Amino acid sequence: MRTLKLPPLRGWLHTLLTYPRFLGTIKPELMSGARDELAPRLAMHQTCWLPKHLAYPIARKILAVSPHPDDESIGCGGLLLSHAGYSEIRIVSIYNGDGGGALAEGPWRDDPTYKARLAEMRARELEEVATLVRASAVTNFGISDCDGVPGANEIVLLRRILEDFAPEVVLLPWFLDGHPHHKITNRIFVEAAKHVDLMVLAYEIWTLLSPNAIFDITDVLDRKRVMIQTHATQNRTVDYVQYAEGLARTRAFHYPVRGNRSGAVEAYLALPCADYRDLTQRATE
Repeated sequence: MRTLKLPPLRGWLHTLLTYPRFLGTIKPELMSGARDELAPRLAMHQTCWLPKHLAYPIARKILAVSPHPDDESIGCGGLLLSHAGYSEIRIVSIYNGDGGGALAEGPWRDDPTYKARLAEMRARELEEVATLVRASAVTNFGISDCDGVPGANEIVLLRRILEDFAPEVVLLPWFLDGHPHHKITNRIFVEAAKHVDLMVLAYEIWTLLSPNAIFDITDVLDRKRVMIQTHATQNRTVDYVQYAEGLARTRAFHYPVRGNRSGAVEAYLALPCADYRDLTQRATE
């Protein structure tokens, strides 16, 4: 059998244009992100073989940490709605949202006046959501999406809230969620939560996680849709309502909570704060 030998130039082009070889011989650094993510993902999988059903009520005091106004609705809105009127709920929003979505007048513009009005509108939307879940307080750190970087001041503020409010459960996006602000929010949280004793329920938005806990939101799914629709500025650019419902129903298929694998589920990574801090630091260092 003859072996096909490509001319030197064609052989070089073949190496360049063939995707696996391109990754391995031309740009091996493109795989570094996958390597960095693999270890914490494997650690997560060790806890995720049989996800536990979180039973209502999960806590008397719940703090929802939302990188932007809308993450609390998309990621954990069903759980918050289920606990409205029973648990004391507080919401902390890190960024002001001036870099995402759009006002009714037209597409997003890189204009200071437009961005200021967008941030104001997103704060009002979050207040409406807080009313829906009967939150006792909403705290906006007000960091600009576009040029703000939360740091030492925000760590101190969040630490103070954790100490004064003393939540039993903190909700926030999981540490590898695929948005840079979500990752930064996790770094801020683990620094603020060094000496607190609580449970973390990390939710998913931009990147699916391997859940070790699930919460049945079937009975509040319609209200969660309304909750997400309240963030009108965001739904002008992305159909978050359809996404959240589709994800909840998909999770209910894989982790049945009702007959015929129907219903709706929110998926979480549930860990004691110290364990969550360790895993987050391993993933982001």
